[in-house]
Amino acid sequence: MRAAASFLVAVLLCLAPTGATQASDWVEDQTTQTNSVPRPAPPISRLQRPAADGQAGSPAQSGPAGARATFSVKPSSGGSRPTLEGNVSKWGRGPVNPDDYALNGSAADSNLQGSASEDAVPGQRGRLNGQVAAMFQTPPIVEAGRPARVPPEVFRGWIEKSHPSFALSASTMDPLSVLEIKGAWDDADHTLRSLGIRHTTVRAGKLRDMPLEGVRVIVVNCAGNVPREALQRIRDFVARGGFLLTTDWALDNLLSQAFPGYVEWNGGKTDGNVVDAQVVDPDPVLFHRTVTNATWKVDEGSQTLRVVKMSAVRVLARSQQLRRDDPDGQGILAVTFRFGRGQVLHLVGHFDNNSTLAFLNSLPDPAPIIGISLRQALAANFVVAALSQGSGQSAQQPAGSPTAR
Repeated sequence: MRAAASFLVAVLLCLAPTGATQASDWVEDQTTQTNSVPRPAPPISRLQRPAADGQAGSPAQSGPAGARATFSVKPSSGGSRPTLEGNVSKWGRGPVNPDDYALNGSAADSNLQGSASEDAVPGQRGRLNGQVAAMFQTPPIVEAGRPARVPPEVFRGWIEKSHPSFALSASTMDPLSVLEIKGAWDDADHTLRSLGIRHTTVRAGKLRDMPLEGVRVIVVNCAGNVPREALQRIRDFVARGGFLLTTDWALDNLLSQAFPGYVEWNGGKTDGNVVDAQVVDPDPVLFHRTVTNATWKVDEGSQTLRVVKMSAVRVLARSQQLRRDDPDGQGILAVTFRFGRGQVLHLVGHFDNNSTLAFLNSLPDPAPIIGISLRQALAANFVVAALSQGSGQSAQQPAGSPTAR
């Protein structure tokens, strides 16, 4: 009888479910169903800060693995502030596949579709879907160029040549597709109007509760002071497939707080000169109909940038002259990285003309051949790529026409 009872207990133990680790609810895009609703990003945290290449990670303070940690957002003024908590996102950690950081998917190094113009840079690696962009070869900059008066007609001429299909439909686009957040120092509204890109401009406080369902790209002007309650909303927006463009001081005030562990301000500031700029990652969509070398206006006090996670962040452009102001000696002018289903672009400097005479259409750093500045063309291509998602247009065919704010 005792043997029979022992046998029964053994059978029951074999049938009992074993303890299993609960699966993460943060699912990679490749494993989700096509028609599934994108999930929000994990809450902001520094439980495990992604390590820079060649460095060990910085685990949280002593405690059990997987414990929740808080990431305290620094207050802009005195007084206590609420904290954002949760587990850190795994995006940007581990080995990187270059194709994973494409705006519109992947493109094989030697299998990009379409043809390049005679002036296009030969042999460039493609990260984005679409045709090989025409990128004009220009010599390295040895001295600062002269400012020029560049009227809106020049901006629209560039956008119509660069993105003809987009230019034809731009006047009928929903202005809510591009959401510009007003800033103290930058004025993307001016450039967007010159390009003919319809957009909606709001104050940063609106980000607390403004619906973002119809928004495809958010442009955050320097200084990037947004409400703390909006940081997680911006993070979720990008994770679900939105595009985020930030400029200058938004690096420290927004980007490094909403996406910790990717990029950060390294403490350096620029002196407001026009510096040389060299494209070091000639992405065929972001640099479509731009130039290989140009000048780049940085504002007085622009924040120099440090890449924290080199395997996740792509440096797009650098400056030899800016290395002198950069404590790290890197001279980075622009970076991009993917987060969830979306994409982030940051400029050291501004999207506007960045001139005291901007109201007279004075541009301190017009690029050769294209007429507008390299930084503006780069940012415009990014916005066009965002608006082309799911629109039936290719990323090579987007932007331009009269604007309605």
